[in-house]
Amino acid sequence: MENSSGQSKDDSLGIVALIIGIPAIITSFIPCFGIFAIILGGIAIILGAIGLSKAKKAAASTTLSKVGMILGIVSIVVVIIRTVLFVGAIGSVLVSHKDEITKAIDSVAIESAKVQDSLDAIEITTDTIKVEETK
Repeated sequence: MENSSGQSKDDSLGIVALIIGIPAIITSFIPCFGIFAIILGGIAIILGAIGLSKAKKAAASTTLSKVGMILGIVSIVVVIIRTVLFVGAIGSVLVSHKDEITKAIDSVAIESAKVQDSLDAIEITTDTIKVEETK
């Protein structure tokens, strides 16, 4: 079942995996779009695996399915590496400024205690006014 371009009809899942894998790899390099890259990459991997299986059964070309799967895998790996590096950098900054962060938290606690003490010192009294009605 070859068409005029030389591709078999059994390679359609490979084409879809490739089409989904390309945006997955692109979004994997964009900060804050990692979840989209993981979702698209997962879909590309699944469709590529199914397309690879079907293409092998039909003795068709498996290239597009393999490329779609590879793009999906690479996009997920890029997001994971970028996330680990980001979390590591934040952790490193927090550890290097631990004393300053502790002092800031302590000063906030002291100020909060001062405000609470000043609020406790305020006494609120209410007076009632009696109004008599004249006829």
